[in-house]
Amino acid sequence: MPDENPGGGPGAASGAGHGPGAGSGAGHGAVPGAASAKLIIVDDHPSVTESITLRLLDAGFAVLPPVTDVEDIDWALAPDVAICDLRLLPGLSWGGAIRHLSSHGCRVLATSGVATPEQVLDAIEQEARGFVEKTSVPAEFVSAVAAVVEGHHHVSARLAGYVLEDVRRRPLADGELGPVELGVVRAFAQGDSAAEAARRAGVPEAELHALVARVFEVVRRRRRDRRYRLTAREREVVRLVGHLGMTRHEAARELRVGEDRVSDLLAGVRDKYVACHPGESRNLAPLSAAIRWANELGILP
Repeated sequence: MPDENPGGGPGAASGAGHGPGAGSGAGHGAVPGAASAKLIIVDDHPSVTESITLRLLDAGFAVLPPVTDVEDIDWALAPDVAICDLRLLPGLSWGGAIRHLSSHGCRVLATSGVATPEQVLDAIEQEARGFVEKTSVPAEFVSAVAAVVEGHHHVSARLAGYVLEDVRRRPLADGELGPVELGVVRAFAQGDSAAEAARRAGVPEAELHALVARVFEVVRRRRRDRRYRLTAREREVVRLVGHLGMTRHEAARELRVGEDRVSDLLAGVRDKYVACHPGESRNLAPLSAAIRWANELGILP
């Protein structure tokens, strides 16, 4: 599977962490206070798990035995933070895995090498405290974990770019994000550190955590707006028609509903797609909208 092997190297993205551990990484000594929290890695690729574990142990973190499925976690071990791959097969994946971890009071740092922008933002909506690419250099990976351990958030350059693209497609409402918050996000999108982002935004670094938390809060609220959110039934129609290429008749038979119901669901899919993509014509065919949603959401068979 492409991009699933963490490593760094040429071209690896350099994002921004938000804690005293920022800038410290494997081979550079322990992060202050790292051993005070118990970490667990949730990933179904053994080579990835081993690599991440070594990075975190080298930084002084206490790492519990890894698991391949969130439902295999022994909660008696009381993990504080989970580093969770967004694509777990089999088992809960994507937002479902994040939701399961969050429901147990575990802070989550999402990671992936293949997730789409929509899947990453879905993870944030489900209470993930940040996202870091598996290909990130060790220093960024450790910085991201340190931020989440300290109760803060981590904004990688890629995550910041996804947030800005979402704002571009669906303009902000009054009172959502102001120039200062957007300035911070733009700085992270350029690969700035926390100190650099604060300086660009003209705010003390001590205030940065609150600004970033505000960004996460707004991202979650916007994604939970039912005008833009596909229902479970609409997502199923997108999977059947947009991803698997079924006809309305075949989808109706699969869902055990009438073809008129499938047409209604596809119309809703089209309306929400247009709402999420300002400038898109309302004359967009429902089938085309379903195909686009399937691609953007990375919907699996």
